[in-house]
Amino acid sequence: MQEFTSERNQHTQDEIWFLEHEPVFTYGISSKENEMLFENSIPIIKTDRGGKGTYHGPGQLVIYALMDLKRRSLKPRIFIKAFYQVIFKSVVKYQANLKLIDADPGIYCDNKKLVSFGLKINRRGTYHGASINVSMNMDPWNQITICGDNDTQAIDLERLGSHVSLERLKEELKNNLSTRFV
Repeated sequence: MQEFTSERNQHTQDEIWFLEHEPVFTYGISSKENEMLFENSIPIIKTDRGGKGTYHGPGQLVIYALMDLKRRSLKPRIFIKAFYQVIFKSVVKYQANLKLIDADPGIYCDNKKLVSFGLKINRRGTYHGASINVSMNMDPWNQITICGDNDTQAIDLERLGSHVSLERLKEELKNNLSTRFV
């Protein structure tokens, strides 16, 4: 995604990537070293995205937004708000008791984080994006301070009683993202 963004030109089409990562911890540019555990069996990768520590793994849908804001005449704050709202619209369909919190970017059920956001915006475009916990092993989340907050816990849609497949959620997101960003 960094290569895609750095090689972008005025003819490069915007793309949205959907994927599931193998187990990995990542931490963003605002992380402090003591917020990540450095001795465990899961790889730890420093990224250039916003945000702090998080976990990616099977059962989590990751959305990378590779977009040229200049071509779209979108200011970064407008894009970020719209991106957050599209993700929220897509998941609230499966769990009504959710809140989108801008101060600690994510979507929560009570104090449990369901969706994490970590975007990077530079002069060539946006990259990184969001991750939605759908149906995953929650144990690795206990090994980190989630997004730099000791009080935050992670949750997935399955534990909230929603049994949606990654494929179905992906289709919902594709529809909502294309409606908003076409």
